[in-house]
Amino acid sequence: MTRRLGTFQFRHPQIAVRLVTGARMIDFKTENADIAIRWGTGDWPGLISHHLMRLDFAPILSPALAEVDGGIREPADLLKLPLISPSDPWWKQWFTAAGVPDPNLDTLTPNDFGVQTFDAAAAMAGQGVAIVNPAHYADDIAAGRLLLPFDLLCNDGRNYWLAYAESRHNVPKIRAFRDWILEEFD
Repeated sequence: MTRRLGTFQFRHPQIAVRLVTGARMIDFKTENADIAIRWGTGDWPGLISHHLMRLDFAPILSPALAEVDGGIREPADLLKLPLISPSDPWWKQWFTAAGVPDPNLDTLTPNDFGVQTFDAAAAMAGQGVAIVNPAHYADDIAAGRLLLPFDLLCNDGRNYWLAYAESRHNVPKIRAFRDWILEEFD
């Protein structure tokens, strides 16, 4: 998405864009923010939400790490390698969907880098297997820097949404950004 922001700025040079990232939810009543891109189910009281994209998840790793210990042939083989952020609930959901009912993740060192960007960077560096949204790393997968070892994508019902206060739905800069981003994600 950040790669596309230049298009918005080109179309609307009079609108200043300030991007703040983080896992914390913006409170539109107390903070100086016009819009947010939120992860969830889209049902926030007092907000209008527009679905932007599915947030699927799957394991990724470096191609070199995938060759260690005889390679990755089935989902359970991932457990032979270090898992990045093994306490992330996505791991358990993905292993269950892959037919590995009890991967015993609670016994692993509970490292946690906090954001997918760090998890993916560690995976790219060969430090372990990360569970992320592969769509965010499509360029790295296509270039061979990361490997999606299995076609199984999972989704826990939470996706990316554009959200803004109902009371501000007619503000011109919010309308302009909403229209632009919905066109981008169409």
